[in-house]
Amino acid sequence: MFIKNDSSKKPTKVLIICYDFFPEAKPNTYRWFNIVKKWYEEEGIEIHVISGAKNQFKNYEEVDGIKIYRTTEYLIGNLKYKYRNKVQEARVTEKRSLGISLKKIIRVFYDFTWSKLYWPDHSFLWCFSVIPLAKRIIEENKIDKLITVSWTFSAHVIGYNLKRKFNSIFWLADTVDPFSIDKTVNNSFIYNGLNTSFERKIFEKANLNCVLTARIRDKYISIFPNLKNKIVVNNNIFIPSKFDYSKESEFWDKHIKLVFLGTLSEDVRSPKNLLLLFDRMVNKYPDVIFELNFYGEFSKSLIRFNEYPKLLNSSIFLNGFIDKSLVNNVIKEADVLINIGNNNKYQEPSKLIEYMYSGKKILNICSIEEDTSAELLKIYPLNLNVFPEDLKDEDVIEKVYNFLSTDDKVDSEMLDVLLKDFMLQEVSNKYLDFLTNKVYSSI
Repeated sequence: MFIKNDSSKKPTKVLIICYDFFPEAKPNTYRWFNIVKKWYEEEGIEIHVISGAKNQFKNYEEVDGIKIYRTTEYLIGNLKYKYRNKVQEARVTEKRSLGISLKKIIRVFYDFTWSKLYWPDHSFLWCFSVIPLAKRIIEENKIDKLITVSWTFSAHVIGYNLKRKFNSIFWLADTVDPFSIDKTVNNSFIYNGLNTSFERKIFEKANLNCVLTARIRDKYISIFPNLKNKIVVNNNIFIPSKFDYSKESEFWDKHIKLVFLGTLSEDVRSPKNLLLLFDRMVNKYPDVIFELNFYGEFSKSLIRFNEYPKLLNSSIFLNGFIDKSLVNNVIKEADVLINIGNNNKYQEPSKLIEYMYSGKKILNICSIEEDTSAELLKIYPLNLNVFPEDLKDEDVIEKVYNFLSTDDKVDSEMLDVLLKDFMLQEVSNKYLDFLTNKVYSSI
């Protein structure tokens, strides 16, 4: 239980270190851009943000009052962004050219050499350009609050260096995705001990550490029991719009459209079980038209899709990224929304809140038994979880089909009650409480 301590003053100038930020369509951008925009407009707080340039963004711009600085990653760090999109396109379309082949070779070289050596994560070269810039911003603008946002964990490494120089600054380390308890962030065979010991230093040095769920907090407390008073929880965020998600065409049980939005990778969120289930369902119900659409980043999982060549571009469609402004329309046209749970029990997909707010059916494909998405979906009445063990049961296909083929929707008034804690007002105010030290000590 937390008690209030109103001794600290309201923040006036805040510096945020966040690798992914505006205009990228990333969860960190969605979360923090909207929070700081609200702080600037309603609280008059001066906001400075440092993010990654990634070979494509301006070094500086001001957007909605937010001062955004972008810095380089140097050398190999920049190289991955130069070739990533073209390699993905080559894999999807299976085009062959000398240029694409060379870029693919470079990407493979990066994946199997550099990615096995870097620490703490792929953006560590970014630290060298951020730290001197951040020091200058803090000194010139008399910054009184610092927020670092992980993922990537390199942002916390930067925060640690800044806190050592500016000890009086209040540092909130916001961990959206855990570090040391996730064995996929770097070469854990080499760095497992270093990951844990350095994350302990972060938790000790920061004035306050925020995580996304109570489960993550409990895990960190089990690792760092003496730091339990410095670990708090704030939820994923969702900003509703006045939008009618009802399909314009009538639901017809002979044509079922399923939609997945998000990022796929073999390490964290693999489509393997979903594709297996979908293939079996298509074969069992040949008279039904199933359409499964993917929107987002899936270059690291294309090997899975290539296992179903007959379904690609006939029943399975890979659409890539879409602009945020189009997401509501994509959700609107779906009969069922697909979520794939993370391959660890300490990450919660941010897209799930948006799914729930549509009031539509959610089919959750769990990668592990202790699935965080299944835990979150307990508050939502219109969902079906498929666990790995369920795939061994032939009856699961019929169970899933029956779920897909019903025309149900959750009432909007019920949604407002269910999702209150995830709304912008609630989440942003809670962060302000953290920064003003109102929620700090535990008893």
